[in-house]
Parts: sequence; structure tokens; C-alpha cells
Amino acid sequence: MSEASRIPLWIAVAPDGIGRERLALIMTASGAPPPGYAVTRHADAAAIAQKGGCACCRVPSDLVSLLRRLFLERVRGETVFDGIVIDGPAALAAAAMSDPLVAARYEIR
Repeated sequence: MSEASRIPLWIAVAPDGIGRERLALIMTASGAPPPGYAVTRHADAAAIAQKGGCACCRVPSDLVSLLRRLFLERVRGETVFDGIVIDGPAALAAAAMSDPLVAARYEIR
């Protein structure tokens, strides 16, 4: 995917100028999600990918698996969103971006 066609990711705060109804929300903590997002999913914040080994042999974190699933759902037309807000620590998003498939499809803004 080209840089321009990657799906934008924001950490903890929805961007100005884009309504929540056009965004997916990934929550990494328990609790009720705020209303108005196009898609809301939960990812276990404690799940971190195993270190070592090549990228294809690592066990992906819950967040990585969810980002991969959301991309496929979007491509298949099963869900519609323009970007994703990750409600959790920036370190989780940075760790997820170390996955080659996630890095190819998403861009942190």
C-alpha cells in the first residue's frame, strides 16, 4: 500500500475534522465505550507479542490481531471506517506497528 492509502491511527484522541461516526475505536481497558463510533472493539492491553524469531513466526498481540481483522473486514465491505482511534498507551500502538502487516496497512498520526 502506498503511504497515502494507509489507514490512519490516532492514539487516545479522535482527530479534529473527522466525526466519530467515521472512525473505529479500539479500547484496551475495560469499561463502557463512548457513543458514536462506527465500530468499537476491545483488545487486551496486556497481550504483547513474543520477542525473538522472525516476524512471521511471532505470536501476535491481541491488538495486532484486531488491526489485521479490521483491515480485512474493511476490504470485504463488512465494516466501514476512515480511521482508527486506539484508546490506550502509545507504547501499545508503537509495538503493534512493529508487525510488518500492520505497518503496511496503517499509519500513526
